[in-house]
Amino acid sequence: SQLTHYPPGFVLQGTDTLPTAPSGRFLLFIWWLFIMILTSMYTANLTAHLTLDRSTATIRGLSDLLVQNDYKWGLIQDRNLQIMMSSHDDEEYNKIAEKGVQLQDLQEGIDKVKEGGFVFIDDSSVLSYNFKGDCKTMLIKTGKFNNQWAFGTQVNSPYTALINKMFLRYREKGWFTSKFDEWYSSDDVAACATSVGSDTKFGLPILVGLFLILGVGASLSFVTVFLEILYV
Repeated sequence: SQLTHYPPGFVLQGTDTLPTAPSGRFLLFIWWLFIMILTSMYTANLTAHLTLDRSTATIRGLSDLLVQNDYKWGLIQDRNLQIMMSSHDDEEYNKIAEKGVQLQDLQEGIDKVKEGGFVFIDDSSVLSYNFKGDCKTMLIKTGKFNNQWAFGTQVNSPYTALINKMFLRYREKGWFTSKFDEWYSSDDVAACATSVGSDTKFGLPILVGLFLILGVGASLSFVTVFLEILYV
């Protein structure tokens, strides 16, 4: 009976009247165990949430480049994106293209980003592929200048219907999606975590096992009560 005095010390909550029947003691022990595990899980999750590294990038869009002095930026010279920004009606894009470093090729932009303090502006598909798995870089998608790729054929070309049919068939099979994941997704994403803790939601799916223990323990207690009524 002295064992029933120890669990309240762990859960910081006891009772004035302790049960004397085995069924009541077992039910009380299961409840104390449930509370102790639940409190420990909540404390651990809260600690991990508070210790997250919440440092964020100071640049969230193209317009932020013009109001900061920490980063230089650049575009590949005479590339489609650079021409579009230089001739855009918005003067903000004109300034970005004008003040940016004129890069000679793709490799120069990649090298400058890896050196640090440089923002390389290019198509998201190009950046996603070339910086795949690089934990020291950050890709910021602005949603501007979205380009659609297509194949051009002559008017009334006999190959137009054939090409369209081929693209439709491969799209229905999910071939494009699988190739996109193969080329642009990286297996090293989990290794690029920058936070100390985890921001996993403390939801019901995580607690289902704990509630299962409580339910089984309560069921066994009621079975014990039924046996006590019959044989005691």
